[in-house]
Amino acid sequence: FPLVSPHPQLHISTIMRAANIHTADDSNPVKVWYSGLPPLTRVWWTLSLLSACFVYFGTVSGSTISWSWPLVAGRFHVWRLVTNFCFVGTWGKNGFNTLISLYMLQQYSANYERNAINTGGGGGLPDYILMLVIIAALQLIMGTCFLGGYFYGTSLYFAVMYVWCKSNANSDVSLWGFKMKANVFPFVLMALHMATGGDWTMDALGIASGHAYYFLVDIYPATQGKDLIHTPNWLIAFCHRRMSGGAYVPPAATNTRNNNMRAPGRVNPPNANPGGGYNWGGGGRALGTQ
Repeated sequence: FPLVSPHPQLHISTIMRAANIHTADDSNPVKVWYSGLPPLTRVWWTLSLLSACFVYFGTVSGSTISWSWPLVAGRFHVWRLVTNFCFVGTWGKNGFNTLISLYMLQQYSANYERNAINTGGGGGLPDYILMLVIIAALQLIMGTCFLGGYFYGTSLYFAVMYVWCKSNANSDVSLWGFKMKANVFPFVLMALHMATGGDWTMDALGIASGHAYYFLVDIYPATQGKDLIHTPNWLIAFCHRRMSGGAYVPPAATNTRNNNMRAPGRVNPPNANPGGGYNWGGGGRALGTQ
């Protein structure tokens, strides 16, 4: 091979990228981890981290970002619809619990966002956005009526974890070295919180809202052959434009059912004739593994 490139305009950085040689920036494990998070998980985790810091240092008051239906309805504090889900705790004496919550949020949210249940967007970002909106609405309604809570961030990621565990029921997960099936993992965590005097009501709310969503998108369509929840076409198109810069390209349609019912999920672009159902996907990385 010649020592001098026959193409003078080919810079050394281009050659290094082509040869898959890592630069100094790639050696930063935090940067690699953070940039590797799926987009929605990255935003959610970042807002949760910032809110924990802002509240701890007094930059923002917790009462300013907490959930309050009277303030939303009466004074139009619409930001509270979102900010209460972006707070999982602050630092100080509860700092360790906040750290664990931030870890769990990025772990379960990233796992699910990479392999979401397909409700029309191919099992990707638009389907995950729709799921969070539906579960968040359920939690605010149930929480306002029965619990009176102010922050539902921990409950929301617990619901995401529950749906992921239901979708990957046979996967092995680990808690402090004890292995178990994913379908029992949320209940074990809730029992652990109960035994240690933690606030298990948010866990129960997460399980209830997560199961309600799972019933609507998996159990009911599988038994009745009818989809109840569909990701809007405008949301699918918006996410694809943001992520790829192009129009919506549907995934390959597959149908793994042995009966005449169409598998849940749409795989066709707007205004196209529906084909087969889409394989919702399973597997995924087991919790607590690399």
